[in-house]
Amino acid sequence: MFAKTIRVLAPALALAAGMLGLFAVMLALGVNTVSFGFLIGLPVIAGCVILHFRPAGTFRSFGGALVWLVGISLLSVLGSLVSGLEGLICVAMAIVPIIIGTLVGGVIYLTAQRWLSGRHSSLKIITLPVLALFMLDMLPTQPRTYLISNSIVIDAPVAMVFDMLKTIPDIAANEIPTRASHLLGVPKPTHAIWQEGPDATVRHSHWGEHVHFREHITAIDSNRRIEWTFAFPDGWAAEGIEDPHITVGGRYFNVLSGGYTLDELAGKTRLTLHTRTYDNSNLGAYAKFWHRFFFEDFHEVILILIKSRAEKRQIALSAR
Repeated sequence: MFAKTIRVLAPALALAAGMLGLFAVMLALGVNTVSFGFLIGLPVIAGCVILHFRPAGTFRSFGGALVWLVGISLLSVLGSLVSGLEGLICVAMAIVPIIIGTLVGGVIYLTAQRWLSGRHSSLKIITLPVLALFMLDMLPTQPRTYLISNSIVIDAPVAMVFDMLKTIPDIAANEIPTRASHLLGVPKPTHAIWQEGPDATVRHSHWGEHVHFREHITAIDSNRRIEWTFAFPDGWAAEGIEDPHITVGGRYFNVLSGGYTLDELAGKTRLTLHTRTYDNSNLGAYAKFWHRFFFEDFHEVILILIKSRAEKRQIALSAR
């Protein structure tokens, strides 16, 4: 039993270590790691290699092959997280295409084995996806911007809600519901400070003790809307909070502008929070999903906070 375990574990660890080593080399060489070619194409090739180096006499059924493929992929991803090559957010975003790509590579390998023959057939099988890998990254693409918008109806007048949007003090942890993005390491907002100066109006947003960015107010219409552009100066987030490969204002991603819109609804208020983001990842709908994932989480917790505070204030005023 022990010998069989070693016979399976040794090549598994070797394959995972090899994938991590290749990834580290690509990072050092500045290879574009945020692309379909990398996130799908490389795992496809890896899937072929992983199946080719299965321990003799093991994982020969289709189900067993899938277990071997997924196991090695997860081991490699875990290794990238533990070693610090990747952050938790990057791992969460990449795990699905990596697993899918690896499974596709495995299917290609198993299918090709049935019709390829010859002395060097294994080499041919492993290199089949290479052309597709390069073609994916050669396709012309354009950066995209996404407008993410969420609304909530508040049982309080517009003027009261508008007054609460500028400075939002002392946000307790239990006022912010824990969302999926927080579980991935995004801190909860703790307070926002409105600062008016002779030349500009700025709102300072703080998320926990280690995140501080600015919102430069570009338009304000009393009781109707507030608009701003974002500024993320050096050191706006403590080291380790931002994922090293998907930084705000970096090569692939940015947060451009945002704003509140207020609509009067027969004594109530519909409050809308929107953010415009920039995407240069070339990942299309998959990138759009993650933009919406993070910013809808942020929007909804802020909207819930404002609704709760405004309605409590309205109840207190009505009770007087």
